[in-house]
Parts: sequence; C-alpha cells; structure tokens
Amino acid sequence: MLRMFVLLLGAALSVGGVLELLVHGPRGAGLQALVLGLLLLAGTLFERLRYGESDAPPTGPDWERTDETFVDPGSGRPMAVYQNRSTGKRRYVPIGRA
Repeated sequence: MLRMFVLLLGAALSVGGVLELLVHGPRGAGLQALVLGLLLLAGTLFERLRYGESDAPPTGPDWERTDETFVDPGSGRPMAVYQNRSTGKRRYVPIGRA
C-alpha cells in the first residue's frame, strides 16, 4: 500500500514538473518537482532489485526452519519462517516453495 502511494506520488510530481516546465520554462519549481518525482520513482522501483524478495528458502548451515507459520496479509499466501542461528536474521518463504 505504501509502495503504491510512493509510486503515485512520484508519478504525479514528475508529470507536474514536466507541465510546469512546459508552461513556465526552466524555472526552479518545475525542475525540482520533476527531479524529486523521478527520484521517488527510481528509488521505489529499483529497491526490489537491491533488496530482492526471493521465494527460495535460505541455504547454509546456520539457517533452520522454525515452527512458526502465518498468512501474509499482503499476498494471502501461507508463509514459513526461517531463522539464522548465528545472526538472528529471519526470512519469510511461501510454504508451497519451502
């Protein structure tokens, strides 16, 4: 939900910036809105490339599946919880893939 809001805000700022530039020329407000909108769009779209959402269970000797399961409210899929014993980091994997 938040991701969609940020994408819409970025798109609106970008479009508004372009319109401002077309109407009033290269003045500060249009350029600032365009740059901010493009930064919001790029950051939101490319964050998944950087942090990724893998459906594969984590591998390695320190990862173990816990007894915890839950239904992800965003996707409605049942999820299994994996935990790294050495770091405490947790990963959530769809049960159909676990």
